[in-house]
Amino acid sequence: MDKEEIVSAFKQFDELTNVHEPSISEITEKLNVHQEKKKTIYLKELIVFICVACSLFIGALLITLEAPVSIVIIQALGFIALPIIFKRDKKKIESELI
Repeated sequence: MDKEEIVSAFKQFDELTNVHEPSISEITEKLNVHQEKKKTIYLKELIVFICVACSLFIGALLITLEAPVSIVIIQALGFIALPIIFKRDKKKIESELI
């Protein structure tokens, strides 16, 4: 095989396997979008964790102190109202992230 034949074979191989290589700006943009998504997911999971932890703690505390049923009902209503409050404040939370 001649050197020219090898070079032409490699050129044909390069033409067949033409792969788009992303630029640094495209990679950076995708990375920033991914990080923003992770921030919002982390914030939602943190809010849910705090709500569940507080509810369990307050529930255990109320059971140990043998609280009246009205306090347990107030706590349950507050836990039901919590998602409504967070829906209302969702835009405010997202604007703080940006």
